[in-house]
Amino acid sequence: MNKLKYFFQQQIFPGFYASCVNKIISKNYESQQNFNVDISQVTGNEKEYIKQIKIDLENQLERKKRIEDKAKSLLFIIAVAITAITFSLNYLNSLTIDVYQTISIAIVFLSIIYLVIGAIRALQTLNIRQFNITQATIDKDDTKYILKANQTDTDYLKDIIISKQLNDLINIRLSNYTYASFNLIRNGIILFVLFFITTISFSYSSKIDKNTGIHKIEKEIKVKVNDSINVNIPYTFELKYDVNNLKLDNEKNK
Repeated sequence: MNKLKYFFQQQIFPGFYASCVNKIISKNYESQQNFNVDISQVTGNEKEYIKQIKIDLENQLERKKRIEDKAKSLLFIIAVAITAITFSLNYLNSLTIDVYQTISIAIVFLSIIYLVIGAIRALQTLNIRQFNITQATIDKDDTKYILKANQTDTDYLKDIIISKQLNDLINIRLSNYTYASFNLIRNGIILFVLFFITTISFSYSSKIDKNTGIHKIEKEIKVKVNDSINVNIPYTFELKYDVNNLKLDNEKNK
């Protein structure tokens, strides 16, 4: 049961699942901003750890850029897919809309919904968000900029530790939106292909039904007996036709 639930969350409704998970992450982000940092175990080695965490911050920034590049690629795929769907809608004008074709139309609209939600999730990835980086502290007054003195190694290490932990949460949120967008686009494209398969199949089967079949005809013969009695003799016959093979077969039933 848990596996089935996980499948629906991750593969069928990834957009909603990503939003729910990211709300939890956002709450953790808000609470962890006020966390204290205990560096008592590395006292005396602050410079070494500062160097390592600076490298981690640079790697986090690179990861953020890669995630955003993937989101841009997904938006391009969405644009191409929606363009293809738009042109395919002209094909619907040539079809006779019946119950079966209505199913195909419902599928293509569901495909569009998936693609639109996928685009929203990709845009949420690209939304401008706070990201913590290391840089010099510069203040200003009315006439000049003022470079402030560096913090002590202890205070600086605490600050960048908080920045690193918060950046991890930011990248997780961005990854969730990108992953959800990918799955939504995949589902949209699958439904779009299914739309073409179903509408072509329904059109073909409908064409066969029109070219072959049985038409029942009911007639009546009026006969006068002894010039005084009118007798009505009903009869029916079936007309079997196959336009493709040009065959006619009459069956007369009395």
